Amino acid sequence: MKIAVSGKGGVGKTTFAALLIRILDEEGKHVLAIDADPDANLAAAIGIDDSDKIAAISEMKELIYERTGAKPGGMGGFFKLNPLLPSPRQLYAQPATRPHEFLWP
Repeated sequence: MKIAVSGKGGVGKTTFAALLIRILDEEGKHVLAIDADPDANLAAAIGIDDSDKIAAISEMKELIYERTGAKPGGMGGFFKLNPLLPSPRQLYAQPATRPHEFLWP
């Protein structure tokens, strides 16, 4: 199942997504949540510790260059469209410390 939550600003998308994530997790579903909002508050809304330390991928200029060959400020040219990336599980999985955390097995 794939679900996308979108809409106008200030209508409760992050709150709704966090609630949906919690419900699905409590039902034993495996949940991968991706916050594409520039404000990126979803991690805090679902209770991830140190969520303020999560950097937006758009701010990771060196990683973008490493994975795609695209340089900030560059015009045109070619870059890798499907770079080999570690899976989100490899990047972000962490051991559960609280029963309500949303993690992969």
